[in-house]
Amino acid sequence: MLEWLMLLAGAALPAQAGNAIPDEAVQQQVTDASYAYFAAKDGGRFDRAYALIGPSMQSYLKPDLFASEAARFNAESGKAAERRVVRLTWYRDPPDAPAPGLYVAADFRSQFPNIHLHCGYLMWHQEQDGSFRIVREEQSFIDKGMAAQLPPERLRTLESQFGCVAP
Repeated sequence: MLEWLMLLAGAALPAQAGNAIPDEAVQQQVTDASYAYFAAKDGGRFDRAYALIGPSMQSYLKPDLFASEAARFNAESGKAAERRVVRLTWYRDPPDAPAPGLYVAADFRSQFPNIHLHCGYLMWHQEQDGSFRIVREEQSFIDKGMAAQLPPERLRTLESQFGCVAP
């Protein structure tokens, strides 16, 4: 897993203009944090992954629920074959945010042995100390068993229905 993590961490991300794009070092910080989060979840180190979640999300997502849901997903999906951050979108003081400041959506795509399609985003918020913490995680997926039951025309529309960003 570390090999693909290192390979992907060095890959350039497509630029996506939000209303506040910071310098490359900050963009790399968010990308690295996203891969660290995925590696912790995929590796069963749920306490490390949970430590990257911000207080607003921790207020309703308790550590035991987070760990049990992540463990269940890991067992059902199989070992992650690939995780890729495909786009960063930046926002300054969005109107519906839990707190003012700089936010970034890290859209991702993943591949798992038992999953046909998996994508989503991590919404990060910059803390006072300059670090970023996750304030929202969204993921959409369909397992291979369910995908096999869908007609081909329905499968072709899943990426857009899920809001997947092209790799």
